[in-house]
Amino acid sequence: MSLFVFMKYEEKLKDNMLYRQNAFTLLGVAHFNYNSVIRGRQSLERIILDRKEETMAEVKEIIEQVSSIATDSVKIANFAEELVKTNPQLAESLEFILGVELQEKARREENASKI
Repeated sequence: MSLFVFMKYEEKLKDNMLYRQNAFTLLGVAHFNYNSVIRGRQSLERIILDRKEETMAEVKEIIEQVSSIATDSVKIANFAEELVKTNPQLAESLEFILGVELQEKARREENASKI
């Protein structure tokens, strides 16, 4: 009977070793997958940040160019007329966005004066 118990013990020991091996394998796969997801997210965040920086650089350049005509009302009127003539959809979008931004600015200043 002790031989039978010993054989069962050996069988359970092999099963246990197999389970442990499978567990470590799955843990390694999970670790690899987690790191892959993290690296992917970091890469995506880096791409988004780079694009945002490029966009902000372009916006600053446009603002500098438009600021050069800011003191001359005739140039501003000519700019607006040409913009409406060549790209009316852009002109309407700018009108809407500028209106919203001006309202937000007024609201923030009003809230700041209440404090």
